[in-house]
Amino acid sequence: MTNPTPLSRTVAQDTATATPPGSPCGEVAPLAVVAAGLTLRGRRGLVYGPVDLTLPAGTMLIVRGTQGTGRSSLLLTLAGRMVPDKGSHLTVLGHDLPRARSQVQRRSAVAGFAGIDDLDDSVRVSDIVRERLAWLAPWYLRVPRIKQRAFAALAEPIWGERPIPRVETQIWDLDEVDVMLLRITLAMAQQPDLLVVDDVDQVRDSVRRQMVWSRLEALAASGTTVIASVSSLGEAAAMSWTDRPQQFHLSTDPSILAAA
Repeated sequence: MTNPTPLSRTVAQDTATATPPGSPCGEVAPLAVVAAGLTLRGRRGLVYGPVDLTLPAGTMLIVRGTQGTGRSSLLLTLAGRMVPDKGSHLTVLGHDLPRARSQVQRRSAVAGFAGIDDLDDSVRVSDIVRERLAWLAPWYLRVPRIKQRAFAALAEPIWGERPIPRVETQIWDLDEVDVMLLRITLAMAQQPDLLVVDDVDQVRDSVRRQMVWSRLEALAASGTTVIASVSSLGEAAAMSWTDRPQQFHLSTDPSILAAA
């Protein structure tokens, strides 16, 4: 197999700045992610990179890349779940990776990743939530049965004005938007500083996908740094935003980069 030419880069007009939207002029935001020459190679060759990226805390970044560009691997690397090649420079939430992986893992959460946070569709919402809270709780604490009020308190920041499902609902009866929001809710139960969401395209309809993007934007506005991936290069332009998020092209195809 011939290794692809590394052509990942940020879009010039969307390059991260140190001044977050709505902040007073001259106020410098702390940086959530700083990457330089970030690269990952596997047995079959280049997975992604080199990636150069600077992302202020409390903002949202959309990583755009088609299948095979390594976007899931990149997101997992930024969340401290994968180790990049030697010679890569990466700082996340003030911690150098991969040396401080455990610190980054404690302060970051992931959602939407196949094989990582998939939901068993034969169980109830309450069972999924209780399992997650039990995982996060100290070993000596017993997590009680999840009632609607407790779930609503956990879910309201993610669902916003959208009706919250009943805890008795089985996962297979949920709408695809609610499934994605539930996965995000379970991730946010960790109270992370960084939320990484893969493959927002899992919500197939663009009108319904807007609901997910709006809730992710709200989480970023509340102070959580959000990094989310999508395959469509025109996704951000097709959605409505209060503050247009930063974007990053991840590709090994020169024609795609030229069109960005």
